[in-house]
Amino acid sequence: MIPRGACACRGVGGMVGAVAGGVLTTGLSWRWVFLINVPIGASLIAVAVTSLTARPGRREALDLAGAITGTAGLAALIYGVMRTADHAWGSARVLVPVVAGVLLLAIFLVVEKRFATAPMMPLRLFSNRSVAVSNAMLFLFGGIAIAMWFFTSLFMQNVLGYSALDAGLGQTPAAVMFVVVARFAAGWLPKTGVRLLMLAGCACFVAGFGWLSQAGVGSHYVASVLGPTLLVAIGIGLVFPTLMASATADVEPRDAGIIGGLANTASQVGGSMALAVFATAAAARAASHSSNSSSPEALASGYELVFGLAVGVALAIALVSVLLPRRQRS
Repeated sequence: MIPRGACACRGVGGMVGAVAGGVLTTGLSWRWVFLINVPIGASLIAVAVTSLTARPGRREALDLAGAITGTAGLAALIYGVMRTADHAWGSARVLVPVVAGVLLLAIFLVVEKRFATAPMMPLRLFSNRSVAVSNAMLFLFGGIAIAMWFFTSLFMQNVLGYSALDAGLGQTPAAVMFVVVARFAAGWLPKTGVRLLMLAGCACFVAGFGWLSQAGVGSHYVASVLGPTLLVAIGIGLVFPTLMASATADVEPRDAGIIGGLANTASQVGGSMALAVFATAAAARAASHSSNSSSPEALASGYELVFGLAVGVALAIALVSVLLPRRQRS
């Protein structure tokens, strides 16, 4: 099923979050960006407890071993990659968490394959080509989302001198564009098929991030930020709903919930890994550019590298997209 409502909610949520985060950071403190999630989380728990009811039938066993090993493995791996900003890849501070993360993820796969009675990630699902390829692409897509929303915000604040609120407002047109394009893309998908929308979206990524990589200290918002972010937002509007639909197509109804959760997890994990890699690369480029790595010129050089890497990610997504079936049952 094509997730039109989910895409719209994601876009609106991102737009509201960018502006609200800017208001909190500018008016109060950056700490409020995290503190505000406490009452929101508490409210969601209260609503879930009072409003959601379990379906009748046998309750599945909790895959506690899988949850622990999978979460700990990803956390250790991401932490190890992020440590490369301050330490060499061959240092113990990097290798220990990375190796630990890989081992924990290997144990997670063994648990899911052989021991879990109700695995949280049934490996049999990856025998479906649409599921396997789409989740690999969603993992890569996480890097596109991080480069777009996180690093363009940093560019506006640290290079162009915008406040957090101004940066949030500066991203609002792109968020609106994403919502509009995603709404139409959901209707185009049954007619065009997956590959055409994917390639069109990736072309927008390459053009948009290539444009962003040319921005610097003397750049202006309209010419160097608004234009390319609108292009990237068009690409996101084409690619994200297409990938979500592809990841959940041709699956049994009993697996729909697991597949949906797996697709969202792939995107989130990909974004976390990309953030670690991009931040490390940007910091290294800024440090090599100038003795003052926090100067706008040095930071701009680091962000230029990030946007260039995003072009590479977009090309990788386009390459993998040829493995998708041309048409799928929605």
